[in-house]
Amino acid sequence: MYKDVAKNIENFTLQIPKTVIPTPSEFDYDNGFLRRYFIQKTNDSNGFVFEVSEEIHDELRDNPFWKVADLKWRISGPKETVYNQMGELSDVGVEITNKQIINLTSNKIRNISLYLPNLLQFHK
Repeated sequence: MYKDVAKNIENFTLQIPKTVIPTPSEFDYDNGFLRRYFIQKTNDSNGFVFEVSEEIHDELRDNPFWKVADLKWRISGPKETVYNQMGELSDVGVEITNKQIINLTSNKIRNISLYLPNLLQFHK
């Protein structure tokens, strides 16, 4: 039995993906958002979070060794909450929007907030 496993060891190795840093385009800034993709080893909820390309994310979506998540990261608009002249909420701002999306995504990838400490990353 060991010999069978040793012969097929390449089938059991876990390739660590390359982390990517996205580059927002003018189209992304016009939309106000950037789609970002993350993975984490399934058996290590406190383990490293990798930001990956959309292709790697899609490739690992059904892989039982990885948890995957994507999020819509806000990159345009006011940094903080804005109220109109009547005192009504006009825009919650980039910081709060990104904090909320991190909280939602942490249901899938627990420590995503450690990877995304800068709520204004890519803001323009």
